[in-house]
Order: sequence, then structure tokens, then C-alpha cells
Amino acid sequence: MNNGLDGFRRRIDDCDAQIVRLINQRLKICQEVGEFKAKYGQEIRIPEREQEVIFTALGLNDGPCPPEVLEKIFRLLIDTAVFLEKPGEATRPE
Repeated sequence: MNNGLDGFRRRIDDCDAQIVRLINQRLKICQEVGEFKAKYGQEIRIPEREQEVIFTALGLNDGPCPPEVLEKIFRLLIDTAVFLEKPGEATRPE
């Protein structure tokens, strides 16, 4: 049954696939960062950098995503990245 939404749904599915690909690409880079930090004895969590990332993301937002939602998304991405930056971590946080 075609209720007129099929085209919209395909476009949303395409966006979702891109989002998943980009999230995983970002997190793989974060794992590399974790290896670098471990090698050179650097702290995993740097609050100033986390705030910078969130501030930059909010500055790129031209809507319709509410800023508080975008901030939550980026905080979750950051928390996941921090988890994956820990040596030996390669699975999702619980």
C-alpha cells in the first residue's frame, strides 16, 4: 500500500544510513585518538575540548533541531568516544 509517504521514508532511510556511517567514522577516529593519548600519557577526558565540540556543533545548527537536543546528541557522542578511547575498549557502553 502506497500512502504517499514512501518517498519521504526512503529519504529518511538514506539519511539514517549516512548518520550511522558518520557516527562510526567519528568513533573510529576517537579510538585512534585514544591510542595516541595512551602512548603519550595524556588524559582521556578534556572538559574544555568537550565544551568546544558542543559549542561548535551548536554554532553549525541552523534548525530545525532544538539546541538542547543537539547538545544531548553530542554529549552522548562524546561519552561514547571517551569510553572507546580507553585502552582495550571496542564495544558499546552499557
